[in-house]
Amino acid sequence: MPILGIENRTENWRTAQVFAPLFEHAALRRRFAERLGASIGGGDDVSLELFWHGLHDYGIRRGWKTPDYAEPCAEAYERLFPELRGQVEASGLFPKLAARHYGASDKVKLADNLRNTESDIVLEAPNHLFIGEAKREEKFGDDASVLKHQLVRQYAMARIVLDLAGSEKAIVPFVVGNDRDKLEKDKQVRFMIERLGMRRENVLAWADVQQLTG
Repeated sequence: MPILGIENRTENWRTAQVFAPLFEHAALRRRFAERLGASIGGGDDVSLELFWHGLHDYGIRRGWKTPDYAEPCAEAYERLFPELRGQVEASGLFPKLAARHYGASDKVKLADNLRNTESDIVLEAPNHLFIGEAKREEKFGDDASVLKHQLVRQYAMARIVLDLAGSEKAIVPFVVGNDRDKLEKDKQVRFMIERLGMRRENVLAWADVQQLTG
């Protein structure tokens, strides 16, 4: 029942509603991970979190203050993504790049972009980290100071967290929204598929998730 008869149209509310059954049932978490393309053993545990600030929380665990993120983030970013700026330019999808975009010269702003990045849906299996972004009617963000585009920034954040934590898990990106066809045409989704290895099958509608959760 909506509060005061007013429908809650936020993506966070929709995400919490649809993914709530996965918290209660391990079999559903394994089934969803397999739907995203991973091979999950019957005894493997798949954990789930919503609205995950992976790098921020990793730093808190390490006892980092805000300035402490700058050097490790810049070092990892330059090592893991030396060609990312070139990939973004070569894609032809994002012609309006500023000089600062996808560079590591401003280590503080780069770290701030990464530290403040949230992934809506994250699952962890023994060999995979699944990072998902949920949308209803909203567009993917494209106004960050360094890592401009939301989906690319989320992917970079996840890889850097894994690297800092010494993990070799494979990252599996996915998106979920109202209209699968519309999502597939989005420039950020196209870039993720064409350049960063996202499976086209991992562009999901809310109904796809609900079919798995019942």
